[in-house]
Amino acid sequence: TKLYADATSSNGVEVVSLAGLGDDHEAVGENMAKSIASWLDEEWIPQEVHVKMGISVKNTYIRCRSSGLDDVAEIMTQVTDDLFDNWAEYNADAFVNAWDIGNYVADYLIAKSGSETCGCSTRIVD
Repeated sequence: TKLYADATSSNGVEVVSLAGLGDDHEAVGENMAKSIASWLDEEWIPQEVHVKMGISVKNTYIRCRSSGLDDVAEIMTQVTDDLFDNWAEYNADAFVNAWDIGNYVADYLIAKSGSETCGCSTRIVD
């Protein structure tokens, strides 16, 4: 017997649709960048590096969505890879790592898309 999260899924995982975010990827990316910086500022202390990491995430998000990518896990991984590739730019001042940011991005996209989140999801800062 196999259990499925929804009737259209063949692997038991419900696919999160980002259609609810609309086609203005620049605006979504900008809001996400601000959210990341605010989240990190609240968690730690206000720092310019938080803004820089948010800008990196914004650029990655726009690039992914403009190329037709709408899978949260793939966007999260690309965000993490891009941050990691340039981590020397952030490392001296950051209290988090690239995966912390990537996980926040996944939680952000899931929450903002209107999909169901879980109790372990990071609180999204607006």
